[in-house]
Amino acid sequence: MASSNQVRKRLVLAPSPPHTRMSGTDQVSNPQAIEQQLHRITSSDEFRKCPQLLRFLRFAVSEALSGRDGGSKERLIGMEVFGRASDYDAGADPVVRVEARRLRRKLAEYYADGGQQDPIEIRLPKGGYLPTFEVKTSRAHKRSIAVLPFSGHALSDGLTTRLIARLAASGDLHVFRFKNHAEDVELILEGNVRHAGKRFRCDSQLVSSTDGLHLWAGSFDCVNHDAFAVEDEFAAQIARAVCESFSREASLQ
Repeated sequence: MASSNQVRKRLVLAPSPPHTRMSGTDQVSNPQAIEQQLHRITSSDEFRKCPQLLRFLRFAVSEALSGRDGGSKERLIGMEVFGRASDYDAGADPVVRVEARRLRRKLAEYYADGGQQDPIEIRLPKGGYLPTFEVKTSRAHKRSIAVLPFSGHALSDGLTTRLIARLAASGDLHVFRFKNHAEDVELILEGNVRHAGKRFRCDSQLVSSTDGLHLWAGSFDCVNHDAFAVEDEFAAQIARAVCESFSREASLQ
């Protein structure tokens, strides 16, 4: 299934004419999008080798999009999809139930592999044969970052605390104090503060926690007699620079 950085809104196509609102917590304004998703699935390696499941899925989706409920009737599916005679007895011949289980498994396999990034997920709920559709809304992957205590000056502790707060407020990162989360983070931010006369300088860098790769570095100056103001200014500058570096990285992907 899709990675942990993906949110799904459930859409159930109830019988209704095409291009109208359909029941659920969201709407389908364009059934063509579902047809395009069906094409992605039926063109995949997982399904090309399963002609019976292809017919089953196409029939069920077609019935849902047309507003008919034939896709929910086991006897009709047996005749239309699996070629059973008009006197087909669904109770004696479980072909539809057996193939529905296969179809559910095959759809799960597809979305766990080639369909992970597909915009719509088609499912066949247990106990029924009318498909549901889930729009997968992508969220940007949140990076995890640990902030080491800054060093070099008495205001370094306060700067570290304010920097953590600034980074967390961005909403784009999972932010931790390094001493509490030395493992299972992607990035490490560290730095030091120097003071000469009225001038403060803060040098900081961002490195990968796995291989030490240097990802970003910055040097910031501040002239202010108020220690709190220095901490706030450095924290704002560093947090802004770190977040901008992630934005540039995302734009290149």
